[in-house]
Amino acid sequence: MSGPSGPTACRAARASTQKSAAGPISERSLRPAGFTLLEVLVVVAIGAILTALVFLRLGDWRSPDDPRMQLERLAALIERQCEQAMFQSRPRGIRITESGYDFWQATSQGWVALAPEGLDRPRSWAAEQGPELLVEGHGVDLAREPDGPQLACQPLGELTLFEIMLRDQTGRHRLVGNGSGRLAVTSTAVHQ
Repeated sequence: MSGPSGPTACRAARASTQKSAAGPISERSLRPAGFTLLEVLVVVAIGAILTALVFLRLGDWRSPDDPRMQLERLAALIERQCEQAMFQSRPRGIRITESGYDFWQATSQGWVALAPEGLDRPRSWAAEQGPELLVEGHGVDLAREPDGPQLACQPLGELTLFEIMLRDQTGRHRLVGNGSGRLAVTSTAVHQ
């Protein structure tokens, strides 16, 4: 007779069960500690994503005075001026000088320089770089500061044909704008 108070005939039933303070120890808790392959892959994937985000955020480590970066910044600002010309139905202009560039707007009295604040503030070229400017295929003398802009964005999206070139020890860097408002920055390395 076996029961709660009687002896048990089966040896397996008489064996003591391992217990911990939290209760019986299961087979799952007796497995060796460590990470599964899936867990390791998830951690590696998260690390790769975070690394990519850091590199994208920091950029390509170029100096803000890098001529190519300056031309890319100018291209973005010209695109903004052209968008504003379309939204406001008024031409916007860009004046290029030896020392930098600024932004203008057409009014009934002629061209007026925009307030020097925010994205419309004047910018300067890096100290050692002087630009070369071609407007519709003709060189422009930047030694004389013009009374108004040489480049214009029209409300229908047209842009003055132009080319701005900056040089440095690595080569020539050009920003080219075509009549349809498209801008492209290119670089040509110096052969030594």
